[in-house]
Amino acid sequence: MREALTPDADKSPTLVKVPRYPRTASRLFLTVFVVYVAHFASNVVRETYLAITLGERLSVRVDEYLGLHPDLFAIPGRGAYINNNPGASMLGAVPYAVARPFIAGLLRIKPELARPKPVAVYNDPRPNRNRFMNEARARGLDIKLALAAASMQAGLMAPLGGLAAVVMFFFLRGRLKDERAALWLALLYAFGTPVFFRSAFLNQNVLVAHCVLVGFVLLQAYGRATVAGSERNGNRMLGFAGALAGTAVLIDYSGAPLLLAFGIWALGEGWARGGPIMAIRSGAWFTLGAAVPLAMLLGYQWAAFGDPLFPAQRYMPPTRYSVRGWNGLSAPTMELLLRNLFDPRYGLFAFCPMLIAALAAPFVKRDFWNPGRRELAFIFGASGAVYLFNSANQFALLQWNTGVRYMVPLVPLLFIALVPVLLCSPRWLLAVLVIPTLAISWSVSMARESVPESLARILNGGLELPWLTVLEKTADAYAPFLAGGASALPFFALLAALLWVIWRRGSVSV
Repeated sequence: MREALTPDADKSPTLVKVPRYPRTASRLFLTVFVVYVAHFASNVVRETYLAITLGERLSVRVDEYLGLHPDLFAIPGRGAYINNNPGASMLGAVPYAVARPFIAGLLRIKPELARPKPVAVYNDPRPNRNRFMNEARARGLDIKLALAAASMQAGLMAPLGGLAAVVMFFFLRGRLKDERAALWLALLYAFGTPVFFRSAFLNQNVLVAHCVLVGFVLLQAYGRATVAGSERNGNRMLGFAGALAGTAVLIDYSGAPLLLAFGIWALGEGWARGGPIMAIRSGAWFTLGAAVPLAMLLGYQWAAFGDPLFPAQRYMPPTRYSVRGWNGLSAPTMELLLRNLFDPRYGLFAFCPMLIAALAAPFVKRDFWNPGRRELAFIFGASGAVYLFNSANQFALLQWNTGVRYMVPLVPLLFIALVPVLLCSPRWLLAVLVIPTLAISWSVSMARESVPESLARILNGGLELPWLTVLEKTADAYAPFLAGGASALPFFALLAALLWVIWRRGSVSV
């Protein structure tokens, strides 16, 4: 703040306080947004196709894209659909619909971009990538799909990542009463956890994580509202928390144990504050909020499959994993219990080692934090439920090809439990926890391989950007001038300059 003189016709000049810098939250949002956009990965996932058909004609059928992705399947007499819940696609359809006139205009101006193209080389050891690129080229869809993926990342994933960091900032600032500490911790959440890695393209797992974070904060706000005597505000918080928990299920069925955990917490909070009557009322408001997205899910399944009660996995053709247990679900296996945490290709603690320290939260002196026993019980109870669910889901074994996914919704809960551990740690332990985690997070977000491979590639070859790497690997088809390779350093220099502008100290003229 600085003091400024303001003239007054009847009085002598008075001193007023003028904000010297933009709000910290807006700077935080812009920082996360631009860094996430810079690390865009051009992955075209199954949710992308449904987002396109929803954005173009509000259709749940993806017939024209059948054969481009193994998770698209056809039902005789009904058409083709994606093998997942529709929530991520519904969200992705919004930025795509906004960008569609520009994409369509570009393809009209340069019609050759939408024409079938000859076979080209994707210089990658994974044959599926080369197969997908050439099938898309043969149909004239390659440019459209790439632009659609970019619109969904820049229009949905990056801004939601920025908003999640801001939510974490405000939550921690309210708890810690320390804006600087809250800011650094929010930045650590944004760039030191798999939220960074998974925000590079349309991804349902990190969208569920955002629902978990905001739902957790809302239930905390419900407790404060009831203590303050504002029942109406408390009911709103419960309704919104229920809507977010229901949206998590609309996005992916791995949100089901989280819906249950949040519902139990809402009932427990109501009981603690007013006995059984308040518990029933709290549960009713939470259920009312969850009912809307759950009804949307049932409506989608009815429209797509002719039955509202069964998910897409019931109708997809048999695969290696879907024949295990009930459509891929069985009892938790020891293999997945270990791999979901420690496998260097997709284990949560391999991708974010500092989260292991969250397990020490119950043993940390918490005078400055005071999260409460119920809060920690919820965090670890919900995390355990999702962990067991994912370790029973045989499709989790496919993560080796894409990196950590299934465990990402636990990140906000474990990070909140981690905060008091970090704040109580000596500097040497803080460095041991945070520095390797940041190095891993940035490396996998650039190279998008397993943890050892990503670290080795960045240490040996230098900084990368995923979209630039893809252009290098497909240089024969799209960017011949990059055939010899390209340095990412100029782009990082531009990014650094942009971040300097966002955070620079500016003055305010009065």
